[in-house]
Amino acid sequence: MSSYRVLIVDDERMAREGIAEAIDWITLGMELVGTAINGQQALEKIQELQPDVVITDIKMPIIDGLQLIEQGSKISSQIIFIVLSGFGEFELATQAMRFGVRRYLLKPSDEHEITEALHWSKVEVDAIRSNFAKNRQPIASITPQSQGIISSSIPSDLLQAIVDADEAQLMKISRLWIEQLLSEGVSLQAIQDNNNHVLSYIRNQLKSEYGISTAPAVVESQDIQAFQKELGELYTSYHYRKTDKKAMLVIKIKQLTIQHIQSRRLSLQWLAQHYLFLNSEYLGKLFRQDTGEKYTQFLTSVRMKKAKELLLSHPTMKIYEVAEQCGFEQDPQYFSNVFKKFYGFTPNEYRKQHWENN
Repeated sequence: MSSYRVLIVDDERMAREGIAEAIDWITLGMELVGTAINGQQALEKIQELQPDVVITDIKMPIIDGLQLIEQGSKISSQIIFIVLSGFGEFELATQAMRFGVRRYLLKPSDEHEITEALHWSKVEVDAIRSNFAKNRQPIASITPQSQGIISSSIPSDLLQAIVDADEAQLMKISRLWIEQLLSEGVSLQAIQDNNNHVLSYIRNQLKSEYGISTAPAVVESQDIQAFQKELGELYTSYHYRKTDKKAMLVIKIKQLTIQHIQSRRLSLQWLAQHYLFLNSEYLGKLFRQDTGEKYTQFLTSVRMKKAKELLLSHPTMKIYEVAEQCGFEQDPQYFSNVFKKFYGFTPNEYRKQHWENN
């Protein structure tokens, strides 16, 4: 059985089956362990199937993609999520970044794009597994010093779990620590006071050692859950701020491209000059390193996906009007040529074939 397990989540049957059938899972060295029609069903399958990678749509009934990512990450902090989003859903996709998501695909995505994202996810899974194995420590060896809880190894162990993105270990260490203190007869008030000292210590270390400022965290209750809730807030806050700035810049490039797709002036040089104020050659190199494709390829892909969407959703729209909406207003014939090269059909042929098949 493959060591990379994948779950597909989308409320559209054609989308689920399309991805499932388009990918050569065996050659890729991955296993499709299941599909789900919404976030609620996906959470159940995450518990049952323990996937390493989840490909999920953003807009779904009952529990949407954002809620799935948030709740699924609590079930297993080691899951790699790949987000699917349509035009007009980009803001939702960027919100997923606060949960650590770094990969999204614009619908409809082709086999190459999905395969490339899955290759990337395997590297991420390997990194998580390697990091976990390297930093795993036996909990039995962790004992607070009899003199002063704050001087024990626990604060640094909790800090390390946050930095290593090991939320499960973070919760485990904190729970066992509090349970041990209670068993030794330490008062609830003393535990609460020391928990606040630990939270303050972690915040200070994250800022001084890693340059990451996090929101203040204070325990106002004496139970374990209150302490773990604040640790979880520090964990989320740290990793949200730590998100690769270069990856965020690539996300911004993609966002601006989608926003200005109607403009025939749209290019990386134009975005660099008017919005990003950085060297366009640097941006181009960065974009290719992060995505595996040139910006011009991405731009053409976005224009063609927008064209396909318009052709099907507006059956009476003229071809030159579609061309204008996709940034080809000066040359509809060129638009048709690019469309045919990209999809194998002219815009008219594509529209006709679709309506005949449906």
